[in-house]
Amino acid sequence: MKKVKLITMMLLMMLTTISFGQSDSVYLIKDVDDMADKTYIYPSTNFIVANETKTIGFTVDCYINQKGEFGFLTVTMVNIGSCNEGDEIIILFENGGKITKKSWNDFNCEGNAYFYLTKDEIELLRTNPLSKIRMINGRTYDSFTGEVQKKDKRYFIQIFYALDNNLFSEP
Repeated sequence: MKKVKLITMMLLMMLTTISFGQSDSVYLIKDVDDMADKTYIYPSTNFIVANETKTIGFTVDCYINQKGEFGFLTVTMVNIGSCNEGDEIIILFENGGKITKKSWNDFNCEGNAYFYLTKDEIELLRTNPLSKIRMINGRTYDSFTGEVQKKDKRYFIQIFYALDNNLFSEP
């Protein structure tokens, strides 16, 4: 009887571990275009920070090169000012850490902003859950701060895990 209870307990623990271990919802897709001799690597889901009605906000993504290496953060803003230049992103982590960066890309009216990160900043993204993110339009100084949804708190942790372990799915 003790053996049956022990085996049952071990099976329950294994099932719990397996189900929690697979809770990450972001993975990377590797799309190889043989005709153009290009490889595209991108996340399976978009990371969106927006108000309840989704009328103001932004998407945060990362550029990954053909070799599967992280390049920089990309942000597309919606209704945060008009044209963009010198935009600022502030990322707050659950542990109190913070990244503050100015965009490096040229003037544009598509809402695009690009941010290079240092090794230390990448390490923060790689290892810490997110709390809040603010985008500030560098031309109009309009801004939006959003709480990161529970499902997205580990977004970059999952992306870097997939990059570090060459875990890619096909489209």
